[in-house]
Amino acid sequence: MRGQSAPLVPLTGEQRRFAEQNHDLIYAFLHKTGCDINEYYDTAVLSFLQAVQRYLTQPQLRRYAFSTVAWRAMGSGIAAEYRAGERRRLAEQQYMMNCQTVSQDIRKEAEDRLILHELFSGASPEQRRLAQLRAQGFTMKEAADAQGIHVRQASRLLRDLRQSCALYI
Repeated sequence: MRGQSAPLVPLTGEQRRFAEQNHDLIYAFLHKTGCDINEYYDTAVLSFLQAVQRYLTQPQLRRYAFSTVAWRAMGSGIAAEYRAGERRRLAEQQYMMNCQTVSQDIRKEAEDRLILHELFSGASPEQRRLAQLRAQGFTMKEAADAQGIHVRQASRLLRDLRQSCALYI
């Protein structure tokens, strides 16, 4: 079971009495290691109770002092809790950074769309269609042909659109 938590099962009467007799080890451990009791007591006590169960059910552990087994279990439990907390904090930071990036991208895209909407609000349907065709990569001649107008007229319409847009910028 090394490296894994033992399943949580109710303590027997003998295990409860043993845990009560050695309960001060939890506070001694937390004090000695400088862990905040309010933050780490729950983690330490769960590891302590698992150590009680293992110590009383696995005779090979009795060659060690119970305090050694308990301190090691509490240290492992708190270290695992700390690592899990660090992983959660890192994941939260990455999530928040991604949210900010997406939020900024969405905000920029929305602003760009509003500007285009404002710019095109004064454009004629012919000017909007020509601008769209040119933005899609059509040549002036191809755009004019698609609209069924002469190239000079298409050029004039787009020039007028650019001039009206310059007033907004």
